[in-house]
Order: sequence, then C-alpha cells, then structure tokens
Amino acid sequence: MEGGTWGIVIVISAFMIQVLTFGTTASIGVYNIEFLDYFTGSSVGVSLIGSVNFGVYLGSGPIVSFLMTKFCYRKIAFCGSALVLVGLLGMPFLPYIPTMCLFFGVLTGFGNCCTYIPSHVLSGLYYDKYRSIATGVSTSGSGLGGAVLPVLVGFLIDVYSWKGSIIFLAGLNLHLFIFAALLRYPPLPSVAGEQKTPKPKLVAEEYVADRQQDASGTSIIPRSSRHVYIFTNYRFNIYFFSNIMWNAGYAIIQSFAPEFLQDKGLTMMEAAWLSGAFGLASFVGGVVGGVSGNIETINRQMLYTAACLVMGAATIGFPQFQHTALYTLLLVISGLAFGVILGLLIVVLTDLVGVESLGNGLGYLMLSNGLGTFLGPPLASK
Repeated sequence: MEGGTWGIVIVISAFMIQVLTFGTTASIGVYNIEFLDYFTGSSVGVSLIGSVNFGVYLGSGPIVSFLMTKFCYRKIAFCGSALVLVGLLGMPFLPYIPTMCLFFGVLTGFGNCCTYIPSHVLSGLYYDKYRSIATGVSTSGSGLGGAVLPVLVGFLIDVYSWKGSIIFLAGLNLHLFIFAALLRYPPLPSVAGEQKTPKPKLVAEEYVADRQQDASGTSIIPRSSRHVYIFTNYRFNIYFFSNIMWNAGYAIIQSFAPEFLQDKGLTMMEAAWLSGAFGLASFVGGVVGGVSGNIETINRQMLYTAACLVMGAATIGFPQFQHTALYTLLLVISGLAFGVILGLLIVVLTDLVGVESLGNGLGYLMLSNGLGTFLGPPLASK
C-alpha cells in the first residue's frame, strides 16, 4: 500500500494539526464580538488582532520553508507548538490591543505556520499516485476545525468569559506537541539491499533529489526549485495572485460574519453555529476536492477556478439578504467551494511547479495567503 502505515499516521497528524491551528484562528470571529465590547470604539484595532494572526500564519511560509532547509521538520513543529501556547496564554493576562496583536497575531500566528507547513509537506511526500487524496484529507482538517472550535469557543465564553475560554483553548492546543512528535520523514528507497534513512536536515527538495539522481550521481532538480526562481513560472504567478484574492474574502468571512449576523438579530451562539456551518461545509469540500483531484478525467485547474468563482459569488451575495435560511445556504455554498480550493491547493501547486519544488512553492504560496488574509479584515472594517 502506497505510503504504508506511517503515511496514514502523517495524514492523521497533519489533519489534526489543521483542526487545531485553523480552528483556533477561525474562532477570532466569535472573539471579535467580545473584543468590540471590551475595547469600545476600536473596531479597526480589533480587526487587526485577527488580521495580523491570519497574515503571519499564512504569510510566514517563506521563513518556515527556509527553516526547513536547516532543521528537521519535527523540531520546527515542536517550536511552533510552544509559540502557539505562549501566544494564547499571554492574551488574557495582558488584554491590550497592541499586546494581543503581538501574542495572538505574531506568536500564535507564526507558531501555527511552523506546525502547519512541515506536516502538510510531509503528507504530500508520502504519496505519489494518491497525493491529491492524502493532501485533500489532511487539508479538510481546517474545515472541521473551523466548524467545531467557533461553536466550542462560543459556549466557553458564555460559561467562563472570553479570558477563561482562551486559557481552555490554550490547553486544547497542547495536543499540537503530540501530533508534532509523530512527524517523520518518509524512508528513501532501498539501495543495494540497505534502507537509507534521511539525514536530520533533509527537506522536501533534498528528499526528491535523492530519488531523482541519474547514474552519475548528479541531481536533476530543475532551476525552478531555487527559491525566487520559482517566479519565472508565469502560471505560478497567476496562482500566487489568485490566492491573495480568495484569502482576502475568506478572512473577511471568518472575522466579521459572526458580528454581521449578530447585528441582524441572531444571538452569539446562533452566529457561532452559522460560522460552524461554513467550517463543516469546508470540511466536506476539502474531501471532495481531494478525491476529485485524483480523478484523471477532471481538469484540476479548471475545478479550482470554478470553486474560486462560486466562493466569490456566494460571498458577494451574503450581505444582500435578510433571512437566516439564506445566510445559512450562502455560508454552506461558500464553505464547500472554499474546501474544494483547499483540497486542490497542494496538487494544483504540484502540477504547476513539480514535486521537486513543492517545499519552496508552498512557502511562497503561504506568503500570498498571508497577504490576502492580512489585507482583507482591515479593508472590510472601513
């Protein structure tokens, strides 16, 4: 079986890491309701707390990709888990907008990135034929986290206040250490009857290089894998800017949908449930996108483009109505489309730049995601 037992373990670990990291970030929409009451008259400042987190989480990709060339993935994920914990625990004890931007925005955001990218790259390296399904399943964890954690946070706020709920959320994120500990490199093919073990500092590109050496021992990695040279691929540039656009829309939904729904007469828990509907639909869409991307007769890039158009149309239509059922329908539609986008993200990237450039490509793609999520909420708060 391709990937073997460890391949399944890595996919499950990557899935759970995304449940926790994306779920924690997605909960900012529910927290914004409380923050707007706590920090009276500071709507732009409140929006920055979430947008800095989104931006650093997704925009630190190149930094983490560079670290992955110097340190093993497991160590990076462990350090990231510690940063997430420190960032969350600092918020209730120093409840000021600048410090919360630092703790939740910078520390938690960067920590999430340090756990997310290594696990996601590894889930793609364990598979070849079924890479789309593996990365789609692992990516669907972001949808499940976005469905469950905002609802859980809404309940915890009712019981323990927003400060107490964040302490509970920090305890939940301790599980990141467990899933980080399970991250390990895929074994290299046997050579002369011996099983090779990757060196501790092995990264995605080096791993593929070991697998793609010719008889003379010379690596045949193309020039596109050398960091900025990836931007010589015009198709990757289009993909890069596309990610900026849809991430801006996603960040606006996550940051302001609960507040918007509450302004329309819904309670905080009802708003949290509807936000959870978006996340649950994203979970289903991620699986659909991953499975669809593995079907040879389906054009993955066309499916990705169609999902972007559907998500955009549903997002534009969302504030035009005044009925809860329509809000729910549009959130589910946009969530499904968002999940399909995430499910196809890695496999479309691989189609564009090749598996040998997957590490660098994902790093810069995360940068585009970070730019979009950082710009979206402040623009929408004007």
